[in-house]
Amino acid sequence: MFDSRYTPTDYTNSNFFQPIQLSDKITLKHRGVMAPLTRIRNVAGNTYNLSTEYTETPEWKEYIAKPENKTGEKVRGLVEEYYHQRSQKEGTLIIIEGTIISDRFGGSPYVPGIFNDAQVKNLSKIVDAIHENKSYAVQQIVGLGRQADAEYLHSKGFKYLAPSVVYVAENDRYETKLKSEKSGNPLQECSLEDIQNIKDDFVSSAAKAFEAGSDAIEIHGANGYLLNQFLDKKTNKRTDKYGTSNNEDRARLFLEVYDEIVAAHGNDRVGIRLSPFGLMGDMTAATDPEDTVQFYKFLYQELEKRRLAGKGPLYISLIEPRTDEIDLSQENEKVSNEFVFDNFKGVVIRAGNIILDNEYTKKIVDQNDKTLIAFGRYFISNPDLIERLEKGLEINEYDRDTFYTGGIKGYVDYDYHK
Repeated sequence: MFDSRYTPTDYTNSNFFQPIQLSDKITLKHRGVMAPLTRIRNVAGNTYNLSTEYTETPEWKEYIAKPENKTGEKVRGLVEEYYHQRSQKEGTLIIIEGTIISDRFGGSPYVPGIFNDAQVKNLSKIVDAIHENKSYAVQQIVGLGRQADAEYLHSKGFKYLAPSVVYVAENDRYETKLKSEKSGNPLQECSLEDIQNIKDDFVSSAAKAFEAGSDAIEIHGANGYLLNQFLDKKTNKRTDKYGTSNNEDRARLFLEVYDEIVAAHGNDRVGIRLSPFGLMGDMTAATDPEDTVQFYKFLYQELEKRRLAGKGPLYISLIEPRTDEIDLSQENEKVSNEFVFDNFKGVVIRAGNIILDNEYTKKIVDQNDKTLIAFGRYFISNPDLIERLEKGLEINEYDRDTFYTGGIKGYVDYDYHK
């Protein structure tokens, strides 16, 4: 069913379908990016589900019998098929969903990981499926911090760690405090040894992603996860050099993680994701926009210094202060990501409830020649999303109820356009 909220738009006279070179090895054919999207299609061991059993189901046979559904004749594992479908427009940047850096900084049985050889072998098939379409694979890597499942960590023999002992207070969707209390695994402040382990695990996880063939990795510093917790005054109450008493200390761990990955693997393969005004994970968001702007201005300037010195980043991906429920920028004119362009002159990816506001999408992609647009939910429901935008076609509605349910439904069975 087509989404009645979307009006087909002509992007032919905009930057959207102009190529852009991100590095010597990555040249995109257009500005549409697939955002990293948690889908919980995994098996034991934080490993992507590459089973082919779904191909024997009546639902799949009915799906591939439709001539418009151009999945090809090759039989692929479930997650492999999902990414293959969405990378079929040549030259597309595909950012693979948030994948944990290690057991000790994971803390969820439901998300994929990239820290052992089995996961490398598994991921390599997904990357190969993207490369078959002459598109590009970026692996997002993440630590969970206080958004981890303390019960699960306890079962694995790991501590429940965060920058400071500050539990999630608002919108605790994962019931983290309750699980912490039930399991007898209280939230603990990271020691300096723990912080070194964070850095080591990010570097080694990046190495595994590159071993699997990824074109780049993306450091997840957004959405209330571990690195974002160090950036936010609400969750970081430390008084040492990783505290928030000044901008240098506040940014220290994030920049150390970035610098160490670049030193080990090269600047042209490291992207960054941030959510300065994000609500997820009980972050400060727009409650103190003056503080947020001054801090992220500092962080962007530090990244710009590195860019000018030939040390990247490949891009900065920013989550816009726009959701289904609220447009924070309408409530407070100071809540805006626009200031990034005054402080960072590299490539910026903008994401967050953008596609339905057609004029806004065209405006920001034409704002400068280094802006990309990331799509999330509509890349889920439209495997051929970029072609639909190029041809001015309708787009499928998404089914939120199937985002995290596992299996084929709402995953690899959305129809292509006829």
